[in-house]
Amino acid sequence: MSLEIDVPVLMHAPRSVRVERIQDETPSIRSFWFSDATLHHARPGQFAMVWVPGVDEVPMSVLAIHGHSEAGLVIKKGGPVSVALWDKKPGDKLWVRGPYGQPYTVGHHHRLLIVGGGTGLVPLISLLVHLRGREITLITGARTASELLFKDWLIRESKEHNFKLLFATDDGSYGEKNQVPKVVEHVLKADKFDAIYTCGPEPMMKLVYDLARLKQCHMQVSLERVFKCGLGICAACVIGPYLVCRDGPVFSERELSGMPEFGHERRDLSGKKVPLGVGH
Repeated sequence: MSLEIDVPVLMHAPRSVRVERIQDETPSIRSFWFSDATLHHARPGQFAMVWVPGVDEVPMSVLAIHGHSEAGLVIKKGGPVSVALWDKKPGDKLWVRGPYGQPYTVGHHHRLLIVGGGTGLVPLISLLVHLRGREITLITGARTASELLFKDWLIRESKEHNFKLLFATDDGSYGEKNQVPKVVEHVLKADKFDAIYTCGPEPMMKLVYDLARLKQCHMQVSLERVFKCGLGICAACVIGPYLVCRDGPVFSERELSGMPEFGHERRDLSGKKVPLGVGH
């Protein structure tokens, strides 16, 4: 008897990749780079399911820069998977599947505001390359200067491709001494934009979303929730009428308006609704 396996099933099987290089981006964040014929074509905002055998499998944004033949995962040391990955060395293996999810869409908008916080900057870096030739203002921030992700790369890119770049730090050690939503508020008072793209801590994104609604500005937000399957089967990531892994993770302001939980609640590993700030 022959065993037949559908091609779509094989596409969702974890595949091993070998870490080719590791870069310390900040004292608490590292990027891990590898070759993968599928993930290096990931569109901005899509994610991979990353598996560490014996530990867990979690979703992570894919850093795939158009024209480059490698893909990257940018990891902040925290949970069990990130701790396990943090100890990887060049030549070690990890397992991935994907990419999954709905990406950012560029559309016809020309004057764009990009807002990133922490490792939420990762999908926006991929997006930025697709926006060249448009009028862009990018705002990003961290608690202190040493934690500003991709700072030097962004400075070089802003000079080479002529976009406005604003940094904010909580302690004032670099850029403006302020939090990112406050900087966004000041920029929106002084300027008008066709669209806002954001990714980062959800309380930050909710404040940016509220500001965008006041300005009646198109917006796209990348949400993070508990993903167990990444395929829209287990419903662990349900929010409003949507499944974040299948219908998102990128959502428009119209879709966000139908999510009363946005900025307030999420579901824990058991599926129970909990306040946004409560740990897993």
